[in-house]
Amino acid sequence: MKNTNRNHALMAGASLLMMALAAGYAYGYVHAELIVPGDPAATLIHLSNARNLFGSGVISWMIILITDLLVAWSLYRFFVQVDARVSLLTGLIRAVYSLVLALAISHLVAAWQMLYSPDQEARVVMNMVAGFEKYWSLGLILFGVHLFGLGYLASKSTGTPSWVGWLLYMAGVSYAAIHAAKAMAPHASEPIAMAEMILAAPMAMAEMGLAVWLIWKGGKPGTSVTKVESASLLTS
Repeated sequence: MKNTNRNHALMAGASLLMMALAAGYAYGYVHAELIVPGDPAATLIHLSNARNLFGSGVISWMIILITDLLVAWSLYRFFVQVDARVSLLTGLIRAVYSLVLALAISHLVAAWQMLYSPDQEARVVMNMVAGFEKYWSLGLILFGVHLFGLGYLASKSTGTPSWVGWLLYMAGVSYAAIHAAKAMAPHASEPIAMAEMILAAPMAMAEMGLAVWLIWKGGKPGTSVTKVESASLLTS
């Protein structure tokens, strides 16, 4: 069982790190470099002049989608001994988030295909990009709920450090609150952007901290993840 848990820990940790690298490239570099908010004409010029770069970003999003599903499965298996039902629910929430992400990515794929069409329309391409951002943001509400569930599982297990659980709790609340605010109060973009900037570090540190711990110690002898006595959320 410990060897199996170690395999799940390594799978989850490696997938999380790969996802972080792909997201840094796809969103932090490609998206930021090519998309000009509120300016469809400039965005189309950038995309048309860098179709291969944009395409590499789309492929990176597909890698993110695949690693998300691997993380959902491997973390479910890793924490199943803590609380089987909560672990399953948490994994299913991330899987649903992945489906929403796939819908968002489909808009980028459509925009990429349009760049090779002689009938390019800046407004249509920009609408596809905006569709990606909209559905991804909505999906991140679910992602926040997933992280909150992971925080519960981490904090109730005997083998996971308490700081991992608290970071996941904080990140879960932050993701859910920020992206719910974006959906319900789009007119308050400036204060939301400020809050997102302030919370960016703990939001990023949560999964990265979990990834490092999983690779370093997760599932090793002496760090088995089991339920704290009387800790089950659904039976207490």
